[in-house]
Amino acid sequence: MSNEILKKYVCLNPFKYLDIQQNGQWVCCPSWCPTNIRTHNHPVDKNENLKENWFSSQAVDIRRSVIDGTYRHCNHKVCPSLSQLINTGEKPDGFITIEEFNQQYDLENYQGLPNHILFGFDRSCNLRCPSCRSRLIPNSEINSEEYDIKKYLLECIEKDFSQSASLILITGSGDPFYSKLYRDYLINFNPMNYPKLDRIQLITNGILLTDQMWNSLNAKSYIKTIEVSIDAGTKETYESRTRLNGDWSSLIRNLRFLSSLTTLTDLICSFVVSKHNYKEMEIFLQLITEIFENAKFNFSVHYRQIVYWQEGAHSPSEIKNLQVFEKDHPEFRNFIHELDKIHRKNRVNHNFHHLYEE
Repeated sequence: MSNEILKKYVCLNPFKYLDIQQNGQWVCCPSWCPTNIRTHNHPVDKNENLKENWFSSQAVDIRRSVIDGTYRHCNHKVCPSLSQLINTGEKPDGFITIEEFNQQYDLENYQGLPNHILFGFDRSCNLRCPSCRSRLIPNSEINSEEYDIKKYLLECIEKDFSQSASLILITGSGDPFYSKLYRDYLINFNPMNYPKLDRIQLITNGILLTDQMWNSLNAKSYIKTIEVSIDAGTKETYESRTRLNGDWSSLIRNLRFLSSLTTLTDLICSFVVSKHNYKEMEIFLQLITEIFENAKFNFSVHYRQIVYWQEGAHSPSEIKNLQVFEKDHPEFRNFIHELDKIHRKNRVNHNFHHLYEE
C-alpha cells in the first residue's frame, strides 16, 4: 500500500484527545505522535494552563498535518492505526474521510475542547516494569510539592475540560489503583461534574483490581472499558522479565473476577512484544481466550512493539536488541514464525502489518 491513502483519511485524535502528563501534554500516545504541545519548557507548576496548551502552535501544526495527509508528527510504523491504514487499506477507528472532516470541522476557526482526557500525571505504581521505568515509583507524600502539582493538574481538568469530557482514561503511566490520587478520585467520583461523560476507561496492571477494590468505586457504573497490561504468557516471564514486583497468581485471580462483570462493554489485554516474550504471543492469546470466552462483554488482545521510552530501564541499544520485529534482528525469522500464529486471528489487534505488506 502507498502512503497516499493518508490523504483520504483524518485522524480525529488531535481534535478530541489530550494526554496530560507532568512533563507535558500530547494529542496522542507520545510514542505514536511525540510532539509535546506545551507552550513552554519550564517544569510544570501551578501556573500551568492546559487550555492554552491545547491551542498552542504545536497543536495547530499537528492538526494541519493530519489534514494535509503528511502525518509528519506521527510515527507511521509504531502507531497501530497508521500501520493498519497504510498496510491494509482498512479505515481505523477514530478516523473519518477528508470529505466528512470538511463537513464537520473548520480548522481555521477551530475552538473545540478535548472530550477524551487521559490522566497521565501520576506515575505512581506498585510494579517496576523495565519497559516503563528504571525504579519503583511510590506515591508522593501528601502535601508535598510534587503531590500538590498533581492535585493541581486534576483540578485544572475539572475546571477546563469536565464540561466537554465524554471519555476519561486513567492512566497511561502508572496504576489507577495504586495511585492514591487516582484511587481516591474513582472512589469519590462525582458524575455531576461531568455532564457529557459517557464512560471511563482504566489502564491497569490488574494486581490490585480485586472484587473488594471494584466494589469500593463510586465510579464503577461509568467504567465501561478496562485495559490490563500484561506482556507475558507465563508466570516465569511475567515475574522475572516484564512485570517486576508482579504476582502471576494474583493477576490470574483478578482476571477471572473481571470475567464475571456484567457492566463492562470492552476489555483489552495488552502485550508489548520484545525478545523476552515473543515466543509467548500465542500462549497469551489462548490464556486470555480461555478466561474471557464466556464473558458478557467484548474482549480483545493487543500486541504492540517495544519502543525506547526515556524513563524506562533500557538504553536505546538495549531496546534495539529487544526489537525482534526489526528485519535486521537475528531472531526476526523466529519472530515472524510466532507472529503467523496470531496474525488475523479473531480478537487480535497488532501493529506489525507492515511486515506483511509484500
